[in-house]
Amino acid sequence: MIVLFFLIKTNKMNISIKTTIALFTFLVSNQFVSGQCASAANIFTFTYNNATYEVVKENKIWVNAAACAVERGGLLVEINDAAEQNAVFTEVNMNAAITVNNTIAPDGGGGAYVWIGGNDIAIEGNWVWDGNNDNTSTQFWQGTSTGTAVGGLYNNWGNEPDDFGGQDALGLSLNGWPLGVAGEWNDVDHTNTLYFVIEIPSTVGVNNVDAKAGIKLFPNPANNYLTIESASFVLSKIVIINAVGETVKTVEAKNTTSQKVDISELSTGVYHIMINGKNGESIMKQFIK
Repeated sequence: MIVLFFLIKTNKMNISIKTTIALFTFLVSNQFVSGQCASAANIFTFTYNNATYEVVKENKIWVNAAACAVERGGLLVEINDAAEQNAVFTEVNMNAAITVNNTIAPDGGGGAYVWIGGNDIAIEGNWVWDGNNDNTSTQFWQGTSTGTAVGGLYNNWGNEPDDFGGQDALGLSLNGWPLGVAGEWNDVDHTNTLYFVIEIPSTVGVNNVDAKAGIKLFPNPANNYLTIESASFVLSKIVIINAVGETVKTVEAKNTTSQKVDISELSTGVYHIMINGKNGESIMKQFIK
């Protein structure tokens, strides 16, 4: 049996677990190649802040774009500050060689857009970042154009959203529309078929880190209890995720280097375990019950 593991570091804490799960699932699938939901010839790639971004120049509805993002090891980009907004818009608008007439949302003033990871599909006016469409989300906006940011989170609406005719997904404008300018966000119908932007988290092999930290899982396969031990990696929280990305158990480790976890209630199967350290690092491993 081969056990794969890696380290994720991200400064975007609201999506770190989601991107980790997406990438880990991608890596431990039965093929170690990029997802086939999009042709390599139609993808423009760039990097920003140690993450990889893909501009996919293929038309998909929002839900299918999110699914493709997961298949490719990431999620529809979730923009958290002005610097990331500027970086993404510059690359999409200036360097990705997009023909704007090929990615039009008629209900968005006839403008050109690319999908990003926001929507209010579940609850009208409750705008959330959910770029992998797993219903685990962070709300960043409440209401319409007269609404308010939630928790001071970044937004870049262009006199929007207005839910005109039932608009539930977030588009980044490429060329403006009657109520906004290029680069601003607009709510458009999620059944529009648009190009989209994927964000894939940075990954660093954990072999060197793990050799220093000495993290061990045993027994593996496990039955009723799984023990996590580390020489120097101080554990703060342990999250167990099933094969479909659902969190099934969370344990507060209370800043220890050893933790015994009761897994007796879990069904037989393969699980991902995210081991969080006190300094914000997370190591993902896999175990079998």
